[in-house]
Amino acid sequence: MARKSMQHLNSSLGRQTSVLNLLANIFFVFCLMTSKTQQVKQPLTILLGSMVSFTILYLLFFTLMTCILEWVESFVVVNIIYAIVTFLTRGNMTTYVWLMFYYYIMIVPSQQVLLLWVKKKIQSIIYLMMLLDGVIFLGEACFQIIYIMDYSRFYNGTESVYDEIDIAFFSIVNIYMFLCLFVMMISCFATTHYLNKHMKSLSASVGSLSNSRLHSQIRVTVTGIAQGGLCFLCTMWNPLYVISYFLSPYFYFDAYIHITVLNLYISGTTVNLGVGQTLFRERAVHVWEAVKKILCTGKAPVPVIESLADYQRL
Repeated sequence: MARKSMQHLNSSLGRQTSVLNLLANIFFVFCLMTSKTQQVKQPLTILLGSMVSFTILYLLFFTLMTCILEWVESFVVVNIIYAIVTFLTRGNMTTYVWLMFYYYIMIVPSQQVLLLWVKKKIQSIIYLMMLLDGVIFLGEACFQIIYIMDYSRFYNGTESVYDEIDIAFFSIVNIYMFLCLFVMMISCFATTHYLNKHMKSLSASVGSLSNSRLHSQIRVTVTGIAQGGLCFLCTMWNPLYVISYFLSPYFYFDAYIHITVLNLYISGTTVNLGVGQTLFRERAVHVWEAVKKILCTGKAPVPVIESLADYQRL
C-alpha cells in the first residue's frame, strides 16, 4: 500500500513539474522564433532549439507514458515509450555539452593552432558532433524498440544474439556519455579559470566589473557547471540502475526512481536555460513588465518610437 501511494505521489509530482517545464519551454520556443537573426547566431540557434525540442518531446512522451500506466498495463507500449524517453534525455544532455564547448571556444582566447582552427570551424564541428549523437542514440533506441517487440518471439538462440548486441550498445553509449561529460567539465572549468583571471586583472587595473557581457559569460559558466552536475548524476545513474537490476538479487532501483531522476534532470535543464541564456532571461523580464503594466493600467503597453528605424519596424 505504501509503495502504491509513493508511486501515485511520484506520478502527481511528475505531472505538476511537467506542466511547468512544458510552459517554460514553449516560452523558449517563442523567444527563439521571435528573436532577431543578428541576436542569436548559428550554431547557437540550432543548439538551443535542439535542447528545447528534446525537452518538449520528452515531456509529451512522459505524459503519454504515465497515462498508459494508469489506463493500460502494456509491457510493450510502456517500454517502447521508455526507450524513446531515454533517447530524448541523452540527446538533450549531449546537446548541452556542445553548447558549453561552444561557449568555451568563443569566450576563452587561445594562441594554439588547434584551438584557432576549431574556433574557425566551430559551426561545422558542432553539426558533426550532433550528427554523431543522433547516429549513436537513435541506433540504440531503434534496437531497443526492436528488442522489446521481439521479446516474446525469441527462438533457437536468437535471445543470446540480442543480448550480445544489447551489451555492445550499452558499452558504446556509456563510454560516449562519459567522454561527453569529460569534455563538458573541461570546458566549464577552463572557462571559469579564464574568467577568474580576467576579473582579477580588471580589479587590479581599476577596471569596471559591471560589464554586461562579462556578467553574461559568468552566468553561462555557472549554470554550465550546475548542468555538468546534473549530467554527471544521469551519466552515473544509468549504469548503476542497470547493474542493480541484473546483479543485485535483493535490491534494485525501480522504474519510478529512474523516471524521477530523469525528471530532475529535465527540470534542472529548464532552470539553467532560463537563468543562463540572455535571450530567454531578458525576454522573460520584458513579458513580466508588460504583464505588470496591463494589470496596473488595464491597457496594453504602447511601444515607444524612438527613431525612424523603430517606426519602420512597426
